[in-house]
Amino acid sequence: MGSGERLVNQLRRFGLTGYEVKAYLALLEMGEGTAKEIAEAASVPKSRIYEVINSLIEKGWAVAERGRPSRYRPLDPEVAVRGSLMKMERELDELARSLIDELTPMFRGKGGEEVPELVIVRGEQDLWRRVRSTIAKARRSLAVALPVIPEEVADTLLPVASVMRERGGSVRVLVGNEVSSSEVRKLAELAEVRRRELSFGGGVIADASEVVLILLEPDRPRPKVGIHSVHSMLTMLAQTYFDMLWSISQPVS
Repeated sequence: MGSGERLVNQLRRFGLTGYEVKAYLALLEMGEGTAKEIAEAASVPKSRIYEVINSLIEKGWAVAERGRPSRYRPLDPEVAVRGSLMKMERELDELARSLIDELTPMFRGKGGEEVPELVIVRGEQDLWRRVRSTIAKARRSLAVALPVIPEEVADTLLPVASVMRERGGSVRVLVGNEVSSSEVRKLAELAEVRRRELSFGGGVIADASEVVLILLEPDRPRPKVGIHSVHSMLTMLAQTYFDMLWSISQPVS
């Protein structure tokens, strides 16, 4: 595949039709032009050129200049590409949320996990699984307090924090002193992060409606028991306690 064909295919993946790709590339070569000039330069039928140009304008790839006849010029490629990327991300995010809303009831109805009001969790593996699951459910707010952050938890927390930041949600992460500086720096790029001693354990609270509490035994750095709950009173108490700890913890610059 030649570079020209590859470029055309790449532009089509950003939502442009074949004629729109030809017109935009012609505009880049010309700098600006009338509809007639663009049609001739791009080998686009004159009967279609206004439809093609108006679509490019609507999609954010070209702009019209006042005058008789109207003249058109291409938008800066970086602006056009990034604008299209943001639109695609919004559309994919809406699709993802729609799919999650439709598929989750089916999953729960066929043996998927439905959280009772309160369950005692035993075993480190099950605890971290529930932590990841709760983090993934957050849509508006996420409060995290963890003495350590296993890699599998970070793999869930970082992308969720990124998406929530784009949505304008609240993500606060309280880390223990055992968490490395490199891990803290990654988190600080996506969320508010503070440090403090978390020898008692920790937990996560999603949307102030679901909580996983992790309990640490004395002199044992890895958790073995916890509580997973959607009970409103327990969730409210956990949120209040987290807010208190957050207020007296050291911000990470």
